[in-house]
Amino acid sequence: MKLYRSLKKINTLKNSVVSIGMFDGVHLGHASVINRVIAIAKEKNIKSIIITFSNSPVSYFSKDNIDLQITTSKEKIELFRKTQLDYLFVIEFNDYIANLIPSTFMNDILISLFKVSYMVFGYDNHFGKNREGTFKYITENFKDIKAELIIASKKDRITISSTRIKEEIVNGNIINANKLLGHPYKISGKVVKGMQLGRKLGFPTTNITYDNNEKILPKNGVYYTVTIIKEKKYISITNIGIKPSVQESNCISIETHILDFNQSIYGQNITIVFIDRIRNEIKFNHINDLIDQITKDVSTVRKLNSLQVTT
Repeated sequence: MKLYRSLKKINTLKNSVVSIGMFDGVHLGHASVINRVIAIAKEKNIKSIIITFSNSPVSYFSKDNIDLQITTSKEKIELFRKTQLDYLFVIEFNDYIANLIPSTFMNDILISLFKVSYMVFGYDNHFGKNREGTFKYITENFKDIKAELIIASKKDRITISSTRIKEEIVNGNIINANKLLGHPYKISGKVVKGMQLGRKLGFPTTNITYDNNEKILPKNGVYYTVTIIKEKKYISITNIGIKPSVQESNCISIETHILDFNQSIYGQNITIVFIDRIRNEIKFNHINDLIDQITKDVSTVRKLNSLQVTT
């Protein structure tokens, strides 16, 4: 897969099949669209292209409404790399894109630059100014381009959408979110020094930074996770919240205790894979009660891990 950060002509193209969208989460619903794009490309011996955005159109139009994403741009790109897509364009949603009417988008970009002959639309897919570029618009105005509309994908009778998956994540329903995603929800970040109280309690923890203006977080609580360090996986337990038992602050932190691990990894980038939610975040009046609860949490994680780990 070739990655581009701006719209540019690909001189080698004679024909292509294109789909456009945010593809937040690159979930099972998106997979139906992506797989169809790739299938058409192989069948017709043409190139497959996805055009997506590095920032949220919702946030662009409403500066006060930060549309937190399931996947960061980096995570989204890595998920696309696992497909057989030929070209991925990750572009900024800016004034130019926002005001581009569908006919100009089609003629100046898709036809002129990409020689598009096929387009694939998701069930709620639009492009161009005022979201006027639709499956119906293409079929009525561009007779030479064959357009396909993919019906909504469902899992356990639930319509799969980024909005529904965000709801599951925000409510802490990680198992449900992962089912709809088709892959585990993850958070990546650089390891930084925290309060170092975990070490004193007998449960050393790893704290990571994250982009709170881009990434949606699960509901505060304690989670069964798998931590990936230099491509190696470790069973872990992660707390998302304000750590009410040890500090007075409303700042959200991501703190992970990696089981049977005692290496120093400050400054390294790690990935935390969320498997299940164990419990709510609780304020304990006595440190010994907190230690007892963490001991129980670790035992719970070991039992869950003995059953199955899917990452």
